[in-house]
Amino acid sequence: MACFYISLRPNYRKNNALPIVKICITKPQLFHRLGLCLNCTKQVHPKVSPKDGVMPLKTTRRRLTLSSKTSDPSVSRRISLIPRLRWFSSITLAAALALLCGASASGMGSDIDSAKAAGVSEQKPTAEIVSSRVDSFVSPYLTMRDFSGSILIARAGKVLVSRGYGFADFDRRLVPDDRTKYGIGSITKTMTAAGIELLAAQGRLTLADPIVRHLPGFKNGDNITITNLLAHSSGLRDYNSWPQFASGWADAISQSEFLAALQAQPLDFSPGTRSGYSNSGYFVLAAIIERVSGLPFAEFIQRELFRPLGMIESGSLKDGVIHGLALGYDAGFPPSRVQPAASVRTSWLVGSGSVYASTQDLYRWLQATRDETFVNLSTLSYPYGWGKETRFGQEVLEQNGRVPIGYSSYVALYSRDDLIVIVLSNIQSEVVKQMGVGLAAIVLGERYENPRLRPGFNARQVNDDELFSAYTGRYEITPEIALTVRSVAKGILIAGPDGIFIPLDHEGRDRFFFRTLYVPITFERDVNGRVKALDWSGQFKAKRLHEDAEH
Repeated sequence: MACFYISLRPNYRKNNALPIVKICITKPQLFHRLGLCLNCTKQVHPKVSPKDGVMPLKTTRRRLTLSSKTSDPSVSRRISLIPRLRWFSSITLAAALALLCGASASGMGSDIDSAKAAGVSEQKPTAEIVSSRVDSFVSPYLTMRDFSGSILIARAGKVLVSRGYGFADFDRRLVPDDRTKYGIGSITKTMTAAGIELLAAQGRLTLADPIVRHLPGFKNGDNITITNLLAHSSGLRDYNSWPQFASGWADAISQSEFLAALQAQPLDFSPGTRSGYSNSGYFVLAAIIERVSGLPFAEFIQRELFRPLGMIESGSLKDGVIHGLALGYDAGFPPSRVQPAASVRTSWLVGSGSVYASTQDLYRWLQATRDETFVNLSTLSYPYGWGKETRFGQEVLEQNGRVPIGYSSYVALYSRDDLIVIVLSNIQSEVVKQMGVGLAAIVLGERYENPRLRPGFNARQVNDDELFSAYTGRYEITPEIALTVRSVAKGILIAGPDGIFIPLDHEGRDRFFFRTLYVPITFERDVNGRVKALDWSGQFKAKRLHEDAEH
């Protein structure tokens, strides 16, 4: 027996319902009685009479893809069916299969979704199916408060999904849409890089310039090139690890103050010898844009990039109210599971994470990137500001970002299928990249899994400071980098070198989940039952240094 999950495209829809059926066939040889050909593209015309349960309808010839599972669970194959009679309707086909082939039909969507979630591939689904599957895929993330925001998906110039989920303001229950603005974090780097490359195309600088040419007196500036800054190979220390940032992120910083503090830090490595992600490097690139163009960075990108593309809902973050900007949140304790994000001053973010935008505007930005409107990416050794991957058998340009003021973002451009995926959230969580990859799989007919609700997401609120105080302390990753854990009555909070504390989800004894970076954290105990180490998703262990941590 073989069971087939059939996604049908009828010539009409009733109440916009798209028939989806599961058919189990005990006698596959009877396909021929229906005038169907397995794995063929040639159209033939056998004689089919009304007694076979098929009534002639004037419809166009169509191709159907069936995702099949045989009685052998190890076998999974894709079967293409083409009605041999051009007047078969899809609904008639389904009925005929059920009547003539000893089949049973069931389901109106759940079966096909189960098949997809189980890893069954099929042809690229229709816009209606994509829309339904996207909603099902996003729903668990909304329930767990891992995501709230806007999503836009477009293929070959056609927008398939463009809508908001959750709340742009949880207190006022304001629902976002495709014009809601979000901080886009490191997607800003794609724009900073484009600004530099635009100035290079105008002959106002070259990527090989040492930065001292544009920032006279910059320490080590004769050994660091603009390309080093673009490619994260400058050795400049990321400001998130500076002691000055940990103690001063709530205070504004000027460009001159930032550059002075940066030069006071030792280089992490000799420029050009290796790669090390550096937000500081993109702050320096923004400073170079200002020196060369004579315009503030925010005004430059507005004039040279946003206005030509009609990106009217994009701009630079500032301290204070921005009309239409979703409120930013971090993970929080139950029952709300969100809390207002830290008030980091936006002057720290210039060039690396300082832009806000809507999904509609980022759609314009990705189209311009694809069309090389500003920058000939194909002529560069690497698409600076972007990540470059191979996924689903094709090249992908992507970038994701988090802003410590409560936003996260992900964008991707799949070259072969001209697919654009945009996910913007006003909850700071790395889940957006995981979501973006899953959304692309849905559209491309690739394997994906619907997310499952985590075991502790709806746990009742615990108020037990004594229970959680056992975990407090500092945990050393390297001699230079440590994590700090604090306890409160509701649970524990964790902070990295930046000193920004964020709650963890409690999932059981010694088990927690860090939604911001989307990783499980487990605490290990010694033979006496005292906490001795922190296990970060099996990637590394951090030894506990102090048992008298801060409260």
